[in-house]
Amino acid sequence: MPLRTLIIGGVAAGMSAASKLKRLRPNDDIVVLEKGCDVSYGACGMPYYLSGRIPDEHKLIARTKREFEDAGIEVRLQHEVIDIDTEAKRVVALTQGERVGLCYDRLVIATGASPIRLPVPGRELRGIHTLGSLEDARGLRRALQRSDVRHVAIVGGGYIGIEIAENVREMGKEVTIIEAEERVLSTFAPFVSKAVNDTLLAHGVRVYLQETVSAYKGVDHVKQVISKQRSLNVDLVIEAVGIRPNTGFLDDAFDTVENGAIIVNETMQTSVTDVYAAGDCVAYPHKLTGTPAFVPLGTHANKAGRVIAEHIAGLKSHFDGVIGATMLKAFNLEVARAGLNLDSANKANITVHETHINARDKSGYYPGAKPMDVAVYTDPKSGRLYGAEMVGEAGVALRINTIATAIIAGMNADAFARADLAYAPPFAPVYDPLQVACMQVTTHPNKGGNDR
Repeated sequence: MPLRTLIIGGVAAGMSAASKLKRLRPNDDIVVLEKGCDVSYGACGMPYYLSGRIPDEHKLIARTKREFEDAGIEVRLQHEVIDIDTEAKRVVALTQGERVGLCYDRLVIATGASPIRLPVPGRELRGIHTLGSLEDARGLRRALQRSDVRHVAIVGGGYIGIEIAENVREMGKEVTIIEAEERVLSTFAPFVSKAVNDTLLAHGVRVYLQETVSAYKGVDHVKQVISKQRSLNVDLVIEAVGIRPNTGFLDDAFDTVENGAIIVNETMQTSVTDVYAAGDCVAYPHKLTGTPAFVPLGTHANKAGRVIAEHIAGLKSHFDGVIGATMLKAFNLEVARAGLNLDSANKANITVHETHINARDKSGYYPGAKPMDVAVYTDPKSGRLYGAEMVGEAGVALRINTIATAIIAGMNADAFARADLAYAPPFAPVYDPLQVACMQVTTHPNKGGNDR
């Protein structure tokens, strides 16, 4: 019997679920409710659209509203869901000031997350931007192209802040990063943060650490960023201080973590019957800690959306969980991580040991070999791999996937060091840097506590 599936959110997770479900159950009624004006775009590419490295916004769009509707999927743009009645299986959406009610048999929540705004005086001034949607990217690109925008302040030195800094600097702007923590990329190990900080400075980006923005000043347009340490003259501000799941419209029937992300199981079901969730509004099961984890990445969103569709269609499908494998470009550097490091392991009450080495991305005698720093995090007793972090000018980003696979498989350092990995001088040393790090891991049967 045909079912009606409502999907709230039309970007990665939502449209992945819609597309797969329509292929599996072509007679079903599938309706997507999207708050914004765009669907199915690559949000991770938006920083590169700002600088023109990706010249056309259409390159970021995987499929248009028209293409989805041609495939039999109804897409309603500018429909913001404001209420869900899970007993009546009915949602209420707001569109152009009118309330619209829709019933469902299955519901998918894929509302994503929104940039956090600083609650400081002057936040309403023009010229203060965030980068949370394609519409944001359009407006920010137009603003950055103005000739009178010369000095740009970026509030936040995390992933997005650093990617934006690179692209805005590429446009010839003066760029300043203001970071409240004691180092940029504060969720990474200190050696990674230092390497990234050094490359920011080398490329002309000013970096102010342990500074908290207390106000913005200007008449109608922002002209100054105020902190305890300084008053910084600016022409434009980009806030990149983190994101918050778009789950404020949900009631207490849904189990969530502290920041509001929805807790789901391995089939992406929520605590409410016939309601699924995926994407940046979700806390996924973490394979290493065993607890729900807010790890907002496009890779998870697409995979989880597909799992939802397969489960609704009656297939035995599940999402294996996350370990937080990710990579980042910072000017000439590649940065990557997978699993836990000392800090995140401590927070999860897991004991790990750090082994840190310096290596090269290819055979040392081969022209162009570049240095890299590698750290692996292991159980001090068994040597089980819990995490890895890497930074270098080449050979880092894709190399992390090798050890991510080993972490997921539960390998220990000794087994990984003996794995038969490929070698050729232009691509890798005879002993891969990750294997060298694992060779230096020592186990201590009676050891406890996180250390280096």
